[in-house]
This record gives sequence, structure tokens and C-alpha cells, in this order.
Amino acid sequence: MARPRGRSAATRGVFGIEDPALLLPERIALDTSLVVRALIETQPLHEACSDFLERLVTSEVTLVSSELLEAELAEAAFGIALAERWRADWRRHRRDGRARRRGRRLLADVRSRYELLLASADHGAVPIAPIAEDASALMADYGLASYDAVHAASAIAARAEAIATTDTGFALLPASLLRVYTDRSRVAACRALRPQR
Repeated sequence: MARPRGRSAATRGVFGIEDPALLLPERIALDTSLVVRALIETQPLHEACSDFLERLVTSEVTLVSSELLEAELAEAAFGIALAERWRADWRRHRRDGRARRRGRRLLADVRSRYELLLASADHGAVPIAPIAEDASALMADYGLASYDAVHAASAIAARAEAIATTDTGFALLPASLLRVYTDRSRVAACRALRPQR
């Protein structure tokens, strides 16, 4: 059998959360995208994200999150409830009371699960106001979207070594600022986005 040519792909600071041999950091920031998938069973990648959060808690990794995460969880719960009822047309039906009732129930369930997660882990929440200028700098320097910049600035301010996410946008940051832990389907895309410096 012929040996493959070239070198194996460098990690570029991007790691797949499904890898059982994955070395975990001491501190990791949580992005809303991963938390939503971990806490809501109907979401794609639920099992992988839920298993990874459980592994972080079991391994006593310190979890860090921006205060923005809770507001985004609420938005996600309501959006999911609307999409369940109205499918692709859900945005037009935001004021529909029937879907809001489902959204309220889903939000209560998600909040309860999130509080249970935080109660079982060493966790720190980063306020938005002190990192707002840093978030703006990350947007200007690396092209991050505003909410991603808030999560990244919160992670960096809390001295997290990495961020757990299913959003490829965090790969715009150099690995020296923040490693990315994501699902295997996004690893290659994240590595391709990483700056080479």
C-alpha cells in the first residue's frame, strides 16, 4: 500500500468535540449555538453537543459564558417554537399567541436545564459592558459578527483557552487568541478560515 503524500493536516487550533481522545482545556467558553443544541433534543447535533457538555462537567473544566448567552437562549427557544408551527415562514408569525405559549414552555425548560448545567459546574458569567470595546475591536480586526465578538471578548477576558461552538465564525480569530472546539462537520471549514499567523 502506498504511503500518502504530504503532511497530515495541522489542527490550526480547531478540534472536533466527538473525538474521545480530545484533550480538554482547563477553561472553556460556551457559545450559544452549542448550548442550544445540547439542551434542546430536537436540534441537529443534540447528542454530540450534549455529550460534550457532560464531558466538560465530568472533567471539571471551568465553564465561562457571556451574559449575552441567556438572552440568546430565550431568542432561540422562541424561534424554535415558531419554526415547529410555521416551518420556514416562522418569522412572519412572531406575534402568533399559540406559538408564543409553546415558546414560553420551551424557554422555561431550556432555562431549567441551563441552570442545572451551571449548578453542576464551576462557571463564571462575564458582563457585557466591560468587554464592549474589546468586542468592537475583534469585529474591526477580524471581521467577527457582533454577537460572536461579544462571546469571544468574554472568553478572552475570562482567560478561557477555547470556545465550544457550532459557529464557524470564531475561526476568524487566530488560534493564539482562542482555540475552537466544534462538531466534526465544521472542523475542516474552521481550519480553512483560520488566519495563518
